[in-house]
Amino acid sequence: MTIFEPEQTNDGTRRPAMGGAPRPPLTLVSRERLRAALDRGSAAPLTMLVAPAGTGKTVLLSDWAAHRSTAGRSVLWVSGQDPDSLEDVLSQASAAAAPEPVVVDDAHLLSATMLTTLSTLLKKSPQSVRLLLATRYDLPLPLTELELRGLASTLRSRQLRFNDAEAAELIHAHDENATAADISLLQEKTAGWAAALVLAARTITVSRDAGTRMLSEQPVLDLLLGETFATLDTRTQSMLLSTFAANGLTAPLAAMLSADPNAEALLADLAGNGLLVTAYSNGADSEPVYRYHPLLIELLHRRAAGSPEDAKVVTAAHHRAALYYENRGEGSLALRNALDAGDPGLIDRVLLRYGPAVLASGGHELVAAGFENLPDGYLDTHRHLLGVRGILHRRSGDVTGAVMDTSSADQASISSASEPATPEDDALRADALTLRLWESRYGWYDVRDSLARARSLLVLDRTPDNGRRPAVLAPERLSLLLIELAATETWVGDLDAALRHLDEALVSARMAGHRQLIAGGLAHRAVVYYVRGQVENAAESARAALQAAGDRVLFKDYAVRAHVVLGLAALSQLDLAAARHWLEQVADTDVAASDTVVAGLRAILRASLLIENGQLDQAGTELATEPTAAGPLPSYLARDFTLLRFWVAALIGDQGGMEKQLRILSETSCTAEADLIRAITSITDGDSQATLDAMDAALARPGIHPVLAASAVSVRTVLLLRLGDEEAAETALVDMLNRTAPQRTLHALAPAGMEPAFVGLLRRHVEGPNVHPFAAVVLDKLNGYGAEWSKAGGVTLLARTRPDGQVSPPRRLDAVINGTKIRLTAREADVLDELALGSSYTEIANALFITENTVKTHLGSLYRKLGVVRRSAALRVARNAGLT
Repeated sequence: MTIFEPEQTNDGTRRPAMGGAPRPPLTLVSRERLRAALDRGSAAPLTMLVAPAGTGKTVLLSDWAAHRSTAGRSVLWVSGQDPDSLEDVLSQASAAAAPEPVVVDDAHLLSATMLTTLSTLLKKSPQSVRLLLATRYDLPLPLTELELRGLASTLRSRQLRFNDAEAAELIHAHDENATAADISLLQEKTAGWAAALVLAARTITVSRDAGTRMLSEQPVLDLLLGETFATLDTRTQSMLLSTFAANGLTAPLAAMLSADPNAEALLADLAGNGLLVTAYSNGADSEPVYRYHPLLIELLHRRAAGSPEDAKVVTAAHHRAALYYENRGEGSLALRNALDAGDPGLIDRVLLRYGPAVLASGGHELVAAGFENLPDGYLDTHRHLLGVRGILHRRSGDVTGAVMDTSSADQASISSASEPATPEDDALRADALTLRLWESRYGWYDVRDSLARARSLLVLDRTPDNGRRPAVLAPERLSLLLIELAATETWVGDLDAALRHLDEALVSARMAGHRQLIAGGLAHRAVVYYVRGQVENAAESARAALQAAGDRVLFKDYAVRAHVVLGLAALSQLDLAAARHWLEQVADTDVAASDTVVAGLRAILRASLLIENGQLDQAGTELATEPTAAGPLPSYLARDFTLLRFWVAALIGDQGGMEKQLRILSETSCTAEADLIRAITSITDGDSQATLDAMDAALARPGIHPVLAASAVSVRTVLLLRLGDEEAAETALVDMLNRTAPQRTLHALAPAGMEPAFVGLLRRHVEGPNVHPFAAVVLDKLNGYGAEWSKAGGVTLLARTRPDGQVSPPRRLDAVINGTKIRLTAREADVLDELALGSSYTEIANALFITENTVKTHLGSLYRKLGVVRRSAALRVARNAGLT
């Protein structure tokens, strides 16, 4: 963003601040008619300059902005190539008492989202902005609507063309000896097109006869470009050929690419004379960035393709660029330039050094091109690249190719182990182990051996090493290896080591500034947190992973972890809509590139939501088969599958099924959890005190999964209420809140939340003097929770053992009103019940712990569904429909 505003000079006069916007050419023609048009337009919400490239839009706007600044009036300037800053600029401009003009150059580059935002703003609040948009074509904005209201104007090519007087002034600025006949011919052939006028004037200056013939016999633009380029000295031509492929060209970069220390002066001269080169800067003290006109770039492409000598210049520039970017750690640019240089040795070096980092950034096609440009049989004698190619195959989804390359890389790393280690050896061993760790989670390699070898390479075992040294690895390669090591440690249940190594991976990834690897470390850490029962921490890490990736697509191996964890966390917090959303993100994802942990967590999420949807039979079918795994599932996955199967069996009253799952828990080293659940199931014996004693003994054992423990304490609270000990029940309730609050594990309270006595105690606690800070949240969530499994016939152990022997029927929410089927939300049903009690808006709000405005919102929705407009009619229709 640029602000054109007055600056004070040493002699007391004022000059324009030009930072960030294009600098007007030194030979600028003052076009007062267009300045005046822009002055008039800037008083309205929208002014459009719609014309092709080379018609002088940018030069005109920058001249107008500079002219305004000399008069003490500022202008905000945004390039369409930097659309992210436009939103901030609009906020700044709109906040002023009188909106400042905002120029958007190259507005055709704005995203569809930003154009939608601008369109909405211009429709709803046009007087809050003053926009001047320069674009090569019409944009989807309400231009016609605004023009009819006198709130917009448009300048098109015909207005931007140089008239005869302006053309004469411009041509004379480049050729003071141009005659009236020369000017007439040029104006006729160029039709007042700014870029063509400049090019033609420079060409005809060199040879008036050749220029006249050229204009008369060949297409103007193509030949003007070629002939004008030919008028440049060899040094300038070489500099342009060496630099036209660069993005964000600065003078130092141009000097490096062209090997010409005078590149800065050459660029400044070209920009100053308007020869299809524009200079931009981001502030008064920053160096300019140069951008070549697309037509000039096309010409240089053609020359490089058609002239062997020019091709050599371009190739040498790419070679220098590859070395430059390699030394700066910019692997993608280094590899791209190495490919353009066509040097196998250089491609080899960049692939080995940066291949894994480029792949982790999503550069699969670029790395694949690197291997395709190596000579046939190259890897037979350069085996250090086998690991990089294996990682390429893995990231591209070619599992077979990855497996074959892993084996070859592993053998190559073993064969070089007896020799003094070189950086190439370290890279090969790290890549081979990265792949080996991944494959060991599927049983292709012994997992313990793979872990030991990785720890040995990195000297992580902390034992006397007899002179061993840790491998010397680039931070990206080290981060990638540590992430795979942690994923494998997660698979075997060594969660503390996994967290430690993920922290180290994140340090390395942040040191390298590699956003995808940062996201990968965070996504893997989210999984570890979740299986440890730290649900909220897991969700925070998953959200951070998605945020770290920014606007880039996150590698699916990382994305699926983040999405699954967010779905499970949303389920835990009783946000079923969000849980379903995240399941949709991963429902069809191929997790073969990940591992069984991810597949297992996804299956658990899917089965849990089937239960919540009331599809108990489908959930049982889903849980009947565990994910395919090499060997037994990790204990935490086996435990969670078993607990979920027990829950389904309990809901449908399958006593044999419950006993079977308890035996499985005991056999999978989850004896503490098995004892606790066995204590809870003893509630069916009818001796609540005995059940409480058994639960207390089980809860005192260490290592019980915290989510299961919180659920058990909620059951304990209900049992104490049944025994009439409300004081002890209150204490148990606070214990339960303390257990659930840190990780917001609300789903664990669902069975107790179906008990009126429990909800009543929770309500009284919220209304009491020493309310727990999480109590109101729990009450609100439980009040809004609609247990579809209950409506499908599922009954909890607590419901089956109520003292009165009565199981509360499921709340009816469906009805047919005036021939139309409707469905109330759980909260609308609560409001309807309060209406039936004669409660006022205030009383309803207090009873349901919501605001009066929320009550009115629910009532409005309720009345629309019932087809009524007042309370009495609503109650009558609801009673007739069986809703109350």
